[in-house]
Amino acid sequence: MVTSSTLSAGTLGIQGNTVRLLGGASDLDTEKLVEALAQAKRVPALRIEQRIERNEARAAALEELRGLAARLRDAVDGLRNPPGVLGAERNLFERKDAFLSTSGSVPAADIVGVQAGPRAQAQRFGLEVERLATAHKIRADAAASAHQTLADAFNGGAAFAGSFTIGLAGGPTATIAVDGTTTLAQLRDAIEAQRGTTGVRASLLTVAPGDVRLVLSASETGRAIALAPAGGEEVLDRIGLTASASIKHELVAAQTARFSIDGQVLERSSNLVGDAVPGVTLNLFRAAPGQVVDVGIEPATAGVRGAVRELVEAYNALRAFAAKHQTVSESGRVASDAVLFGDNLLRRVLGEVDAALGMRVEGVPSGSFDQLAAIGVRRHGSGDLVLDEAKLERALAGDFEKVRDLFEFRATISSPELRVATRSNLITDRSFSVAITDADNDGVPESATLDGVAALVEGGRIKGAPGTAYEGLELAWVGSGSQTVEVSFTQGVADRLFNALDRLTDAFEGTIANSVRALGEDNGRLSREIERINERVERYRKELYEKFSRLEQTLALTKTLLQQVEAQARAFEAKR
Repeated sequence: MVTSSTLSAGTLGIQGNTVRLLGGASDLDTEKLVEALAQAKRVPALRIEQRIERNEARAAALEELRGLAARLRDAVDGLRNPPGVLGAERNLFERKDAFLSTSGSVPAADIVGVQAGPRAQAQRFGLEVERLATAHKIRADAAASAHQTLADAFNGGAAFAGSFTIGLAGGPTATIAVDGTTTLAQLRDAIEAQRGTTGVRASLLTVAPGDVRLVLSASETGRAIALAPAGGEEVLDRIGLTASASIKHELVAAQTARFSIDGQVLERSSNLVGDAVPGVTLNLFRAAPGQVVDVGIEPATAGVRGAVRELVEAYNALRAFAAKHQTVSESGRVASDAVLFGDNLLRRVLGEVDAALGMRVEGVPSGSFDQLAAIGVRRHGSGDLVLDEAKLERALAGDFEKVRDLFEFRATISSPELRVATRSNLITDRSFSVAITDADNDGVPESATLDGVAALVEGGRIKGAPGTAYEGLELAWVGSGSQTVEVSFTQGVADRLFNALDRLTDAFEGTIANSVRALGEDNGRLSREIERINERVERYRKELYEKFSRLEQTLALTKTLLQQVEAQARAFEAKR
C-alpha cells in the first residue's frame, strides 16, 4: 500500500487526484508559470471585482444619504399639517398646553387636572368644583367569620334558601342563589364572579375578631347599587343588606360630580369629564366650593420650536455629508471616500431640498410670513442654516398663525363634505371649483371636474389627472347629490419639503432605494460574470497543465534518448 500523499514518476507529481508538474525535465517552474498565465487570463474578473467594490461603497453611501434625508423629512412632518384621520394627532401646531391658577387656599393642581387634545381651542374659563362623584358602597350585617354559614350567622342555624338580583341602577343585573349552607366567603366569591356583568365588587372587611362584614362597592361613580329579591325566601333582609327593600347599611352614598364652568352648573356621573369642553378632559380631584380655578388653553409651542431646531440640524448634517463627497485635494484629486463625487442623485436631493427651503409661500394673507428668514432661520456664509432662537420665540409668541402659514398646507373648502386626502408638489392651481355630478344622489359621483378639467373618480375619491394642474391631488367626498365646491389652499415650506423628500426616501419605492436596488442587481449580474470567467480560467489552467505535461514528457524522453546516444558513443570510443 502506498502511504505517501505525493508520488513522483519522472517529471510529474501526483497529489491526490490532481497532476502537478515538477519541471524536472525543462528546469522550468511550471507551477508558477501556469498560475501566472491563469491570473493573466483572470484580469477582466479583477476589474469586475473592483467595480463591485465601488458599487458596494456607493450603495452604502446612498443608504446613508437616504437616512439623512429621511431625518430631515421626519423633522418637518409635524409642521406640515399631516393629512389623514390621525393627522391632527401628529400636527405640532394643534397641540395645546393647559395652565392652571387660583387665588384660593387650595392649590389649583389639587383641585383639577386638565388635558387639552389637538382639537381643543385656545381659550380661558373659570372652573369651580362643588363636589366629587362618589361610588356607592354598602355592607351587610356582621358575621363571626368568613367561613361561618349564612344560616349560623343570620338565621339562628335554621336552613333557608333564596336568590336575589344585583347590579348598578339602570344597568345589567345577575342573579345570585344562596342557601343556609353558603358561607360568607362563598357569597363574596359568587358576587365577585358576576362583577364583569353587574359592575359591583364584593369584599370582606374584618372590623374586629368575631366581626366580619360583607362590603359591596360600585365600580362606577354616581350610580347606586340595585338589589332586589328574585325568588325563595327573603335573602337580602336576612343577611342585612336591605331592610324592607331599602339599603340597611350605607357606607358611602352614590353621588354625581357637580361643578361649574364660567358660572354654568354641570353634573356628571364621573370625575373624569371629557364632554364638557370640546377637546379638553377634566380630571376632578378635590371639591373646593367657592374657589375658582382659572384654566388657560394655549398652543404648545415647545414642539414647534423643537421641530424647527431639528430641521436646521438635519439640514446641516445633510450638507456635511454632501461636502464630504465633493472633496477634492489640493492636487485636484478626488478623495478616496468621496464615492458620490459628481453623483446626479446627490445633486438632485440637495437641489430639491434647497429649492423647498428657499421658496416663498404663495397665497398667504398679507403680512404673513412667507420665508424662513422671517422666523430666524437663515443661511450662513458656509451654506449651513443657523437659527436665531430669540426671533423664533418672538414669532411663536406673537404671530403663531403666521408661523403656521409659513410651514403648513392650509386649505379652505366651502363644504365640510369635501376634504383634501392627499396632495403633492405637482399641483399648480391653488384656487379652483370642484363640480361634482351625482345625478342619482347615491353619494357616488358619476363624474367631477376641477375648474372644468376632467378628474378621475373612484368611488368617493376625486383625483387630479396626470399631466394636469391637479396631478397628485386627491379629494375625499362624503356628500350626496350634484354640487359645486370651492377649494383654495396654500402650501408651506414644510409640506413642499416633506413631499419632495418622501418621494426620494421611501424605503421600498423611493428614488434612492431604487438606485440602491439597481446597484445590488448590477452586482449580482457582475458576480455571475466573475463565476463564468473563473470557470474559463480553470479550464485554461487544466489545458496548460496538459500541454506542459506533454512538453515535460517529450523533454524527458528526449533527454533519455540523448543519454542513451551519449552512452553508446562513449562505449564505441572505448572499444577503439
